[in-house]
Amino acid sequence: MNSEIIGKPAEVDWAFIFTRIDQIPRHPVQLYESLCYLASFALLYYTYWFTEKRHKQGFVFGLFLVLIFGLRIPMESFKQSQGGIESAFSNALSTGQLLSIPFVLVGLYFMLRPDRKAA
Repeated sequence: MNSEIIGKPAEVDWAFIFTRIDQIPRHPVQLYESLCYLASFALLYYTYWFTEKRHKQGFVFGLFLVLIFGLRIPMESFKQSQGGIESAFSNALSTGQLLSIPFVLVGLYFMLRPDRKAA
């Protein structure tokens, strides 16, 4: 843990103390993200090997984008702000959330676009 990205202060049993920063228990966001990425891998693996969606061009890629960046949006709410462009948007969303939205939309495009007919 290099204390690069730290969570917000937390009062949960699994809170982590980043000794390089302070002695305040914080959300272990790195662990939350790791679990989300593992679940994303499992869903992508299942979708590719056990469904017919793998035959729809771009679907698995779109699902990847939606999962990774869609999960990043709630994960950012547990992180301590690192600054960025959020102040320009009244701090309603963090920089990571704002940057994730276009990727989710692109992923939805790949998932929902109609199949091309084979020539």
